[in-house]
Amino acid sequence: MFKKVICLILVFIIAFTAQLTTFAADRESDMRFKFDENGDFNILHLTDWHCDYPLPAVHKQLVLESIADAKPDLVVLGGDLSEAAHEDQPAAIKEICDIFVQAEIPFVITFGNHDYMHGYTIDEMFAFYKEYGGEYFIGTDEDPDLFGCGTCSIPVYSNDGSKIAYNIYCFDSGDRAVVNGEDKGYDSVHADQIEWYKAKAEELKEANGGEYVPSVVFQHIIVQEIYDKLFPKVESGSGDREYETAAYDLTPVPNYTNVKDGYIFEKPCPGYYNYGELDAMSKNGDVRAIFCGHDHYNSFTVEIDGIDIINTPSIKPHVLLRKINWGPRAITLHEDGTCENRVLLACELAQKEGSELVSVGAVSKAEILIVKIWKEFVDLSLPFWAKITDLIYNF
Repeated sequence: MFKKVICLILVFIIAFTAQLTTFAADRESDMRFKFDENGDFNILHLTDWHCDYPLPAVHKQLVLESIADAKPDLVVLGGDLSEAAHEDQPAAIKEICDIFVQAEIPFVITFGNHDYMHGYTIDEMFAFYKEYGGEYFIGTDEDPDLFGCGTCSIPVYSNDGSKIAYNIYCFDSGDRAVVNGEDKGYDSVHADQIEWYKAKAEELKEANGGEYVPSVVFQHIIVQEIYDKLFPKVESGSGDREYETAAYDLTPVPNYTNVKDGYIFEKPCPGYYNYGELDAMSKNGDVRAIFCGHDHYNSFTVEIDGIDIINTPSIKPHVLLRKINWGPRAITLHEDGTCENRVLLACELAQKEGSELVSVGAVSKAEILIVKIWKEFVDLSLPFWAKITDLIYNF
């Protein structure tokens, strides 16, 4: 009798353990990102909030209406979010995280230079997002020995779940570049992160039958090569912006011949060092686009060596005419390896039925009208500026 009881208990334990294993496997499968039945995966890029604490109504309303429009499967926070005082920083981050927790939308962050300025280490800042985002914060620090915090890859599986069809890279591009005690400007994605990317790309390639997996990259600070497409190089000591290996004259109008779409309302601000990020990615041919923030009033796309360099504007309210560039970016990855994107302009969202952007004081009806007229004028003028700058740069 005793042996029978023991046997029954053992059978129960084995069955229960098997059930737990199956449940865990099913849950892991459910947590995977997958393309939908149409072969689409939607991302909302929300960057440069620069918000106070408590969170202003304008920021929250724009985020909520952007979510409703883009219907994202994933939100990427592009850095430079809360400007709250040191003692309020944890509560401010919780306010931001609560938006996505309540909406039940997974999110991740790529830190910006201002995220380094609140008296916390970047690892402590990451821990706040992890704590308050709970299961919806999916960011990881895949290799804690790498520069910064939060460098990771996020796979998106095919609709049938059989393979990784797309990969999303997130990089911390740091704060400031200091050389021998002298502040040289902004930082960038570092060499060790680029080596990590190379290894990850090869790992994905091997699992994908020898073909690189189509990918997109998110980081705060733009790559330095953007200047090679927009402004002329000059001798060191005579440039408006000087970097480790190059100097540029930023006096001319940006070369709009090389701008595929969008607007440039301020000079881009890349990092002082160029560790070869773009070279490594263009050599592999897997990266379709690098999405950056940092430069609040820009929304351009410039192709460099087969990769679209794309600036997403700030969601912090802009001054009147710059509201033409105000809003986050909606991105759709396609299972066939392509992707497309658009800026969700706040002034256009405000005209949609049910919008409360006017009522919360984010924008007035008069501003909407002025910006609409201004946008039409700018859009008509851009081809003219492209021809003028083509003559200037090829004279």
